Amino acid sequence: MRKAYLVGLEKDKEAILKAFQQSKSLEIVETEEYDEEWFSTLTRGGNESRIESLERDMSELEFALRFLSERAAVDKKDKSKIHVTDVQLEEVMSRRDEIMRIVEKCRSFEAEENEIDSRKSRKKAAIDRFLPWMGLNLSVEDIRDTGAVKVRAGFIAKSNVAPFLEAADALDYCVLKSISEAKDYSYYFLACHDKQADDLFEIARKYDFTYDHFEGYEGTPEEIIKNLENKLHDLYVQKDTLHKRALEMSESIADIKMLIDALRFVLLREEASSRFVNTGKVFGLKGWVREPDQQKVEDILDGVTGAYHIEFVEPDEGEAFPVDTRNSPVVEPFEVVTNLYSVPDSRGIDPNAVVAPFHALFLGLMMADVAYGLIMIIGGYLFIKLKDPEGGIRKLAGVVVLSGVFSIVWGVLLGSYFGDLGQWFGIRALLINPMDNPVEMLVLCLGLGVLNLFVGLGVKAYAYIKKGKYIDVVFDVVFWYLLLIGLGLMATPYSGIAGAMSIVGALGLVLTQGREKDSIMGKIAGGLGSLYGVTGYLSDVLSYSRLFALLLATAVVSMVMNQIAAMVGTNVIGYVAAALIFVAGHTFNLFIGGLGAFVHGSRLIFVEFFSKFFTGGGHAFSPLQKETKYVKLNK
Repeated sequence: MRKAYLVGLEKDKEAILKAFQQSKSLEIVETEEYDEEWFSTLTRGGNESRIESLERDMSELEFALRFLSERAAVDKKDKSKIHVTDVQLEEVMSRRDEIMRIVEKCRSFEAEENEIDSRKSRKKAAIDRFLPWMGLNLSVEDIRDTGAVKVRAGFIAKSNVAPFLEAADALDYCVLKSISEAKDYSYYFLACHDKQADDLFEIARKYDFTYDHFEGYEGTPEEIIKNLENKLHDLYVQKDTLHKRALEMSESIADIKMLIDALRFVLLREEASSRFVNTGKVFGLKGWVREPDQQKVEDILDGVTGAYHIEFVEPDEGEAFPVDTRNSPVVEPFEVVTNLYSVPDSRGIDPNAVVAPFHALFLGLMMADVAYGLIMIIGGYLFIKLKDPEGGIRKLAGVVVLSGVFSIVWGVLLGSYFGDLGQWFGIRALLINPMDNPVEMLVLCLGLGVLNLFVGLGVKAYAYIKKGKYIDVVFDVVFWYLLLIGLGLMATPYSGIAGAMSIVGALGLVLTQGREKDSIMGKIAGGLGSLYGVTGYLSDVLSYSRLFALLLATAVVSMVMNQIAAMVGTNVIGYVAAALIFVAGHTFNLFIGGLGAFVHGSRLIFVEFFSKFFTGGGHAFSPLQKETKYVKLNK
């Protein structure tokens, strides 16, 4: 990576940013501050209002997209992107005001719909209120006091009806008429002579009789309900009309999606511009460029303007810089695995070349089935071809494809074809049948773990050599090789040589592992303490037993599914049931087994393998580019 310092004219800024965004060659970062007096006269950013305006417009467009998609019954699971060209996006940008007016209509429609829904709710509530009074053959406006009679209508909890009626019956000049009963309440019409009205009202109060008032309504409850239902129907018609009008606007969904991403491009440029310094006439920026792209950047600038000055500078000593990993098509998919843990340190090494074979080997071993491997390859390939995913999703699909190859290889060696189905037709394992020889299989898995750890130490040696730390290779790698290999060979006929190797390795570690300490005692303690690391290596090796555990789990589940299918497949109906069980069972096993294999394979890489050499904490190179959500730019 190289630092790039660019100075250009403000009038050329937008064109320069567009060119960099198209080329994906420059990561723009915050310009550092200087103590010089002239620097204090410069301004930063100054485009906050434009950024806020863009974010506000994009938010409104997202609202309109949701609004129209819901009414057009767009499949929310469909994540496919619209294939467009830069020319189409520019044309959509030229119609920005027109499309934003559609957004305003959507807001207006939403407000109208909300008002209609609110009125519908009120009408429904009113209907529910009058339904218990359907038996009242009296206009509600006539429920009023006369000169000598008090008239009321209301309801009372069913639990209070009996004592209420008993108390009211004692009054000679009162009439109580039951109108209806609902779930929890009974509805009554009351009429009482004025001289006993207060007594009746006191009884009603005592038993929580609630009066119902019908102000604003006219006619009998039945007439009122019919009128409300007619108005409710009109509201439904209005809502349907609005829905149809919105549906007509759904033809603009594609334009809205394109405009969102077109504005996203502008927003990214504005956010990049906010990191500049400027005088009003001239701007300055700092960025990172890949070393091979230096000439490309100059060519881009020459294609825009001749009024610029750019300098490329190597990073300062100890300065962190963005990391851009470049690997072969076979290794590249496994970058997603490494990045799940961490981006490599900018001054470290890219571990993906060794991560790829081991991760695919481990995942394939835990699946270890020819049929499963074929499904993984075909499924991953079709997903890439049909969905054309980008970024990490595309790489993850690549991991599935390449791991499927190893699954086939291991399936042939271990004799697994949809579990033990191959054995039904006489196909046998070429190497080991893990069900018949579990100890040998476990030893093989642990052996792969030893190989993985030794390779990790080898990568550590390679990293030291790149930095010119040759003596550290001996101290931190060779001595560990001697000790570990020696201990491993102690139980063999070469125990004499193994013992000598172990002693030399142990002494070397004791004398060198505390070398960073200041005091003599610290150096000795550090050296002696390093020998405890042997137990760590033993623990690491045992961790690879999970390869055998996951392999066994996948194999057993597939065998059980085959046996269940065979048990039910005794007649025509049974054959259909057997086929369903076979397909569903193996689909489940492939998904769960594959997920577990990826997780545990990644864990072995992250915890056991990376702990031997890898330094993370890097920052991935993130150049200014056209990031999209709804469209895919045709190349």
